[in-house]
Formats: sequence, C-alpha cells, structure tokens
Amino acid sequence: MIEQKTHLGIYGVIQSDNNILLIKKSRGPYKGKFDLPGGKLEHGEGLCDGLAREINEETGLTAKDFKLYDNYSVTVDFNDGKKEISMYHVGLIYLVIVASIDDIKETTDEEDSLGSFWHTIANLDVEQLSPFAKMAVKTIRNEPQK
Repeated sequence: MIEQKTHLGIYGVIQSDNNILLIKKSRGPYKGKFDLPGGKLEHGEGLCDGLAREINEETGLTAKDFKLYDNYSVTVDFNDGKKEISMYHVGLIYLVIVASIDDIKETTDEEDSLGSFWHTIANLDVEQLSPFAKMAVKTIRNEPQK
C-alpha cells in the first residue's frame, strides 16, 4: 500500500546577476536533482526565521530580506527505500536577499544536501531540477510552466 504524506516547505530564490543558487539533493524524492534552498519549519518557528535557518544550514549564507514570491504544489511518488510514498508537496517561495554572496559553502555536512552551487539561469537544463526549482526558473525566464 502506498503511504500518503503532505509536506509544507519554505524555499528561497537567491539570485546574483544572471545566476541562481541551488542545492544538490542527496536524498528523498528529488535525490540527484538541483533544488531551491529551504525545507520544513521547526515547531513554533516563523516562516522567515525558518527559511533563514535553512538557507544558512544549506548554503552558509545569511539571509537579510524576504519577499513572498509564489506558492507551488506538486504530487510526487517515490520509494524511500522502505516503502512507496505519494507526497503532496506544497512550497511557499520567497525572493531572498543575502548579506553577502561570498560566504557560500559548496560542500556541506547537511544530511539532505550535497552542497550549493551557482547556475546560469539561461543555461540550466530544467530536467536536472526539482519541480519547485523548475517552476521558479521557468517563471524567471518567462517560459510557460507546461
């Protein structure tokens, strides 16, 4: 039997010139894909506080300003190694300004990420992206979502 889950996450679009900062996923339904930095809130944590924490954990950067950008949702089916899961994934997407782009950590001890990397938006292969990263990049490029 397939286990059904709902996951609400917060994610940041961080840009510098014509580049976007993405993390490489090490596990979960988007393993091996590039994704927006972010994740789930801790109990009682505010949206921007949680996003700032996730961005710092995954990229080493300090977020200083946030603007709600969009919200996305997808259903993704995957096997977590133990069971089949159908996850309804809802994401609140923020535009994020960081204190400095020079503090990026390309490697990480974070268990969910293999590091953070700048990508040229125009050259990104959307098939290498998680659904939310793909939607954000297509919106930035003014491309249709389908």
